[in-house]
Amino acid sequence: MRLRIVHDAPGMRVPRPAIAAGVVLAVLGLTVAVSISVTEGPVICPLRVVTGLPCPSCGLLRSTNAVLNGHVGTAFAMNPLDTVFLLVVVPVMVAAWILRVWRKVAVLVELTRRERRVAWTLLIVAVALNWAYVLATHT
Repeated sequence: MRLRIVHDAPGMRVPRPAIAAGVVLAVLGLTVAVSISVTEGPVICPLRVVTGLPCPSCGLLRSTNAVLNGHVGTAFAMNPLDTVFLLVVVPVMVAAWILRVWRKVAVLVELTRRERRVAWTLLIVAVALNWAYVLATHT
């Protein structure tokens, strides 16, 4: 794995409509997440509506609500992978976006073919294990 820092490359410019759309979606998502109950709410997962089975990310809005209210343990019990995503991946993505938009700096991660295969395999295993956990714990 190799990390490169790129300064003000032409392809780094984020279009203003994309920035506006991202902000609107983030605000909308947080508004919905904050407004729902941690323990109950409507079933909006298409897979669960059709099959009755939860999807790998079922409970994302409720776990977001729990994280935003400081109940990380509750969120983790609902859906561990969603909670890790909320606490690790989202802050890293926001920091990268801030660097790219305001500082015109990007950190590029370059992976070899083998490293990409390992990363995809680990992701697939993590999603499968998370889905097994969600299926086992949700009724």
